[in-house]
Amino acid sequence: MEGIKVRVGIGIAALVGLALALLAGQGLSQTPLRIYSIAGTLAVLVFALWERFIWKWKLVRYFTGVPLIAGTWRGELVSSYVRPDGTNVPPIPTVVYVSQSASKWTVTLFTGESKSISEHAKLIPDPDGRWRLSWQYVNTPRPGVRDRSERHKGAAEVYIGSQPGEGLEGAYFTDRRTDGELRFTEWSPERYGSSGSALAADSFNHASPFVGKR
Repeated sequence: MEGIKVRVGIGIAALVGLALALLAGQGLSQTPLRIYSIAGTLAVLVFALWERFIWKWKLVRYFTGVPLIAGTWRGELVSSYVRPDGTNVPPIPTVVYVSQSASKWTVTLFTGESKSISEHAKLIPDPDGRWRLSWQYVNTPRPGVRDRSERHKGAAEVYIGSQPGEGLEGAYFTDRRTDGELRFTEWSPERYGSSGSALAADSFNHASPFVGKR
């Protein structure tokens, strides 16, 4: 959607420029058309570079304030679910992988029993200066546990820490009328495909403010 907006903006700018050139009596010569073509190409290139790379430069983020949280986070999920025997579920070791560009975020959450993939995700600035990551997801349990845990949808939101040792912390809820808390205090730049490999890895460090300010 952002790419479409940019292309539409470039097209409108090119048409306005062409109209001004015609009003100035330049006519439909090859020179102005070539200039507009080059300008449009450069604008698309700059946008592509911004989307992938420029936005994450430390100097740029110093002015925008956008946190760089891409990577794998390790922590736990605390569910409010109460078992039929009246006991609570102990904290569940959990891993979340965040993919981030200037305008798009994807969140994948792993536990030992299931994987959740975001359908929509957004990074939101709050009036108090904090940032939060909010997403809606579809959770798919492993086949071996589907007799007690069905495929379901839900939403989650975590705040991004601003002090050393603070990571991602927030809550989630599901369409099964369950909810709980999420806490992630360790971060790695590596990407993992399962909770088992991530939980066993030694490449994680304690979170620092706006992880990725490097």
